[in-house]
Amino acid sequence: MRNTIQLTLNGKNYTATLNDNRTVKDILNMLPLELTLQRYAGHEYYSSLPDKPSMEGVPVTSKAHAGGIYYYDGWNAFTVLFGDANIAPYEVVHVGDVHEDVITPLSVAGANITAKIELGAS
Repeated sequence: MRNTIQLTLNGKNYTATLNDNRTVKDILNMLPLELTLQRYAGHEYYSSLPDKPSMEGVPVTSKAHAGGIYYYDGWNAFTVLFGDANIAPYEVVHVGDVHEDVITPLSVAGANITAKIELGAS
């Protein structure tokens, strides 16, 4: 069964469905979280997590899509994308996807946004 989270970005609520893997389970164990996400590379917002989740046996990708949530081990970063990105040679874990349109509001947001991440209904 997939997990869901409630993601509040700059005061607007979103629901995201998460994949079932060890990295996601470790991130879920950190919740609730309040983070300041920084805009980066014209396609994402990211923030470091308080602990490093495991990536053992978890598939990774270099192709990230808008509306997706990813984990980048190099910066211990939780990321939300508002633009598609091929980040090769770097790789990320696909954590899940936001249900609502997060692309439009994030594409016009400022350098930093506030984020609250909580468990949602399963």
